Amino acid sequence: MRERATGYGLRATVRRSCRAAATMGAALLISACGGSLLESDLPVPTRYVIATPPPATVASTSAASQIDLAIGRPDVAPGLDTDRIAVIRGHELDYYRGALWRGTVLDTVQSYLVTTLEDQKLFRSVAAEQARVGGEYLLDIEVRDFQAEYSAGNAIPTVRVSLTGRLIRIRDRHLIETITSGTTKQAGENRLTSVAAAFETAMQQVSLELANRTAAVVAADRG
Repeated sequence: MRERATGYGLRATVRRSCRAAATMGAALLISACGGSLLESDLPVPTRYVIATPPPATVASTSAASQIDLAIGRPDVAPGLDTDRIAVIRGHELDYYRGALWRGTVLDTVQSYLVTTLEDQKLFRSVAAEQARVGGEYLLDIEVRDFQAEYSAGNAIPTVRVSLTGRLIRIRDRHLIETITSGTTKQAGENRLTSVAAAFETAMQQVSLELANRTAAVVAADRG
């Protein structure tokens, strides 16, 4: 009986020791993981926003001002549909380290165009396609360029933005016209704040041109 009791006690002691070791190991593992995730020395990325053009003070009186326009979910060129700021050096696609847009290029461009076209008061209303607001026309957007580019021997980048809008009459799904707008703007210096400012200037120019040309095409179609 004494030998059995002693054997049982030894086995119980071994089991308790194993459980304690396993618990301690798990605690050390969690501690190690927590330290690597919560105490990282990696810098927090900076998110950049692009201001829209100043709103119009007077509403348009053209035929386009009586219609509701939807802005489609953009098709974005490969490699650009990300919240990272794209860079092209020669034939290499890269991204600025530690710099992000507020959202993906898809979301950023659609939101930007909705706000800009609404603020210019060229249409009765402007909404994103997914808002499911009934309207007469859809502007389907393609983002062809939305990147900074470094040319050979030039340390200061040039920002390239080009958008294509396909104006569709929703009633019969007829393509009215394809409108393309694009521009390049050189950054003031090779700094992220200057690059973001060049993107802002380029987007303001492209979006205003797209807005005015779309309003003119809609007015002609209505007429």
